[in-house]
Amino acid sequence: MKLLIIILTFFVGFTALANESQKHYGYFKFSKGQIGEACPELKEGQKLTYSIKSNKPVMFNFHYHQESEVTYPVKDHETKAITETFTAPIDQTYCLMWTGLENDSAVEMEYFIH
Repeated sequence: MKLLIIILTFFVGFTALANESQKHYGYFKFSKGQIGEACPELKEGQKLTYSIKSNKPVMFNFHYHQESEVTYPVKDHETKAITETFTAPIDQTYCLMWTGLENDSAVEMEYFIH
């Protein structure tokens, strides 16, 4: 599994560790409106377990692109924690995406993919 991390706005802090080629960990500190994505490439039938945990709610979704269409296996919703296992229906790059919601204080969030 390849992993592409896209940082769409400036993050105060970021750490990523790849203990094995199949496991990825990241830590972010960010504010309202800042967006980030972690985008692993999966083969059809491959399973991906992912989790996020934050000290404050974030807007989270899990999606993939097919030409101009975007499919959301997990639609936008506010959460502080989520753990799910996903089975890829097609060979594709899939993206976990989060957005900060807090006005006056930094969100601290970590994610784990395996």
